[in-house]
Amino acid sequence: MENIEKKTERISVWWKGEITDRACCSFAIPKQNKKKTAEENEPSLNSYWLSENEEPDLESLVNRQIEIINSNVYFGEEMPTFPHKYGRRGTPMILAAYLGGRVKFREDTVWVEPVIENWKKFKIHFDSENIWYRRSYNFFKLAVEKCSTHNIIPWLPDFGDALTVFSLLRGTERLLLDLVDDKKAVLEARDRFIQLWPEFHKNFYQLYAHKFPGDSSWLVWAPGKTYACQCDFSTMISPEMFKEFVVPEIETIGKYLDYIIWHLDGPDEIRHLDILLNLPQIKAIQWVPGAGNPPAVKWFPMLKKIQEKGKSLIIYAEDETQVKILLKELSPRGLFISGGFTGKTEKEAEEFMKMFSQ
Repeated sequence: MENIEKKTERISVWWKGEITDRACCSFAIPKQNKKKTAEENEPSLNSYWLSENEEPDLESLVNRQIEIINSNVYFGEEMPTFPHKYGRRGTPMILAAYLGGRVKFREDTVWVEPVIENWKKFKIHFDSENIWYRRSYNFFKLAVEKCSTHNIIPWLPDFGDALTVFSLLRGTERLLLDLVDDKKAVLEARDRFIQLWPEFHKNFYQLYAHKFPGDSSWLVWAPGKTYACQCDFSTMISPEMFKEFVVPEIETIGKYLDYIIWHLDGPDEIRHLDILLNLPQIKAIQWVPGAGNPPAVKWFPMLKKIQEKGKSLIIYAEDETQVKILLKELSPRGLFISGGFTGKTEKEAEEFMKMFSQ
């Protein structure tokens, strides 16, 4: 396994759409000759944070997560990273919680229930005393301190985008109606959201930058301030509405961030791809086909189009055969293939890595 400095060097070149000695790749396997892995015979991570109504045992949660991270061996550009999860629960669109949404814990995710009844009465502001901001900040601060002694990179939170956050705070159907019937109110709220977004990022980034190089979103590390931008809500709107409601957000946040990768989530978002490819703020595209859809090897016309536009690319492989096909069909410049290894041993993993150097 290469050290983190070599990994970050390759990723820095990947962001430029270039290549060092090979395309980027990433996967991890459990360490061999070790005792029980991950959470076997150990309390669930959720046991350290039982419900949204209880204060978490952050010390035990962070320590246990670090144990799990250290139980793996990381290959290629895969790095040991500490996710911003409440136990084993992912925290997508967490600004919905920081802005006052009603948080509900589920087994694997954190859900936020609507609170906006009237746009004029709902105040979008930064509140350092918001219970979810406070918990999240304390959790991240502790993770940064402990990860710095274990050579583990902590993720910043998945803050989210305006429309998807609003769909949680207002309700999806009501927001869809508002885009037509109360557009001015939504645009005003979006503009306020865009103004505040960098402030939230900056507060966490300052903790991170004190101990670590670059920046680390929930998706990929970058040599400067970064975020994996997205808009799940965009699957329900036209390209024209995407231009009006989403593009200004990308352009504005792009003035604050140095590196943006766009999370292109499934076929329903492809209608917006041409718009995204023409935005200079976006340096890379992550393509996720989604459950039930064909894997990356079935999307070559689109993937080649992304590369031809000079955007770097993250895609996923299910096995070694798919990796070979992807390497054959796509340019290695700005290419990042995640997964594809089906073996179990470190020796097999080292042999797999040779595919990328041929």
